[in-house]
Amino acid sequence: MSKLVQSRLRLASGLVLFIFVLGHFANHSLGIVSLAAMNNALYYTVDPWRTAPGTVLLSGSILVHASLAVWAVYSRTGFRMKGWEVFQLLSGFLIPVMMSAHILSARGYYEAFGLEQGYAYQLYVQWIGAPYRSFMVFAGLFFVWTHACIGWHYWLRYKAWYVRHQIWFFAFALLFPALAAVGVLSAGFRVLRLSRSERWTDRLLADTRELGDAPLDFLLRYEFLMLVGVAAVIAILMLIHLARWYVRNRKRGMRIEYRDIEKGHWRQFKVSDDMTLLDNLRDNDIAHASVCGGRGRCSTCRVKVERGGEALSEASTAEKRILEKIEAPDSIRLACQIRPVDDLAVTALLHPGASAREALSQMRSRSGEEQDIAILFADIRAFTRMSETQLPFDTAFLLNRYFAAMGRAIEDAGGHLDKFIGDGVMALFGVDEDLETGAKRAIRAATAMSESLDGLNETLKDQLSEPLRIGIGIHCGTAIIGNMGYKHASGLTAIGDVVNTASRLESMTKELGVQLIVSAKTLEQAGFEPTDSDLVHVQIRGRQTPLPVCKFGSAKQLQMPMPESSDKTMKNTPKRTMID
Repeated sequence: MSKLVQSRLRLASGLVLFIFVLGHFANHSLGIVSLAAMNNALYYTVDPWRTAPGTVLLSGSILVHASLAVWAVYSRTGFRMKGWEVFQLLSGFLIPVMMSAHILSARGYYEAFGLEQGYAYQLYVQWIGAPYRSFMVFAGLFFVWTHACIGWHYWLRYKAWYVRHQIWFFAFALLFPALAAVGVLSAGFRVLRLSRSERWTDRLLADTRELGDAPLDFLLRYEFLMLVGVAAVIAILMLIHLARWYVRNRKRGMRIEYRDIEKGHWRQFKVSDDMTLLDNLRDNDIAHASVCGGRGRCSTCRVKVERGGEALSEASTAEKRILEKIEAPDSIRLACQIRPVDDLAVTALLHPGASAREALSQMRSRSGEEQDIAILFADIRAFTRMSETQLPFDTAFLLNRYFAAMGRAIEDAGGHLDKFIGDGVMALFGVDEDLETGAKRAIRAATAMSESLDGLNETLKDQLSEPLRIGIGIHCGTAIIGNMGYKHASGLTAIGDVVNTASRLESMTKELGVQLIVSAKTLEQAGFEPTDSDLVHVQIRGRQTPLPVCKFGSAKQLQMPMPESSDKTMKNTPKRTMID
């Protein structure tokens, strides 16, 4: 069975079980109202699961989910785990033991003896007959709910919509079980009060007294079998992994060369072919990113295979799906999915503390790749002089308003905000498109920035001693694009001569007294046809030959409507002449 099929079966069975748990918790919360409300709600939350289809669906989901959990433990090649993985593993084995009495008395009595006992009987047995079972049930419900929530969180956190609304899911995960616990406590205290009446107690226990010790014997016998069964499964799995560990340590022979992303140097160590690359790294105390815990659900453990990749097995369907999602080249593989069969050299592409957000990002080699793009630099003119007359808080407020206005203009035009430097902005255009599209988007952004600045000046005219003025420089060419930086201070950026040139053009706007300077190459790529009279040849520091550019007193002189993002639409845009 492929890992993709296993993942989908685990998801489907987990969903069925989660719906079952949701219904139970909703039922428990009605204890705040009354015991009658709890019992009446069983018609909607429990009775459907007692039908033939419901029984097959629930029993099948329990069997599938438990079997997949055992198989996952059996097929693990290493046990260096994060805290949440340890909790998931332990809680998965503890839940059947802690909840066995509750399940047997609720569903088992119904199937074996036809007893239709409601919440009053269950709470009486737990709170009065065997108080320690009440603790077991509460602890079991905690493990069930936490196990489910962790599972959903670590599956959904790669979804952009979940990341945006994560706080609401977290609030639900806290409040819903709290409401259920309050309902159970409220109903439990009500049962304690009612139990003082012998008449009420006799009526409650009438059916079970007729059966004598049979229900209790049934409960103890199957509870013991459940405990022995779980213990046997754990013991067998431990023996299997001990045997594997012994064999593995006797036949280590292949050599892995691993380039440390933090320090940049290579490390070498011997590995076994019955472990994934990720587990081999962990086994050698090498910190490596893996947000999903090595389940092949994210891309944070990705590595670039430098040597030995031809000996690796072909990527599975699940791995291909992840790699295609981040548009990874053939040399990139997931460390949690490959098993070395010969000497191997790999380079890590993300730092060990990579987050789930980075698992959503598109693949970019850490060392960078060449691409033709357009670069825009913008800076506020005379901002230092203006800030000298303002309080620090006012300066920060002004900058944030400015950055917000410029950021929206850039993003609306389809650009990527690279960074804010002091009172300056750097943006990339055409990162995931062609150069022609990037040039058009950069010019559209400059126009929108000029318009946004006018609106900002009008809004803040009573707070400014003089209107804000900006200088914008745009150039296009080949740059090195990649995820660069360190840990959380890393991100997609560009380096190269084209970046330096765009920055120099922005600086020249101050010398030439204009708002925008665009290189002739960028204008031509965008569909404009500058004439000789439009061009100015400027000398850029570090370049041997003058660069032909066009200068504009206002970026609004370059009006360019932004068509759809389709490349065909872009390429069909007619040539334009310069606007004076």
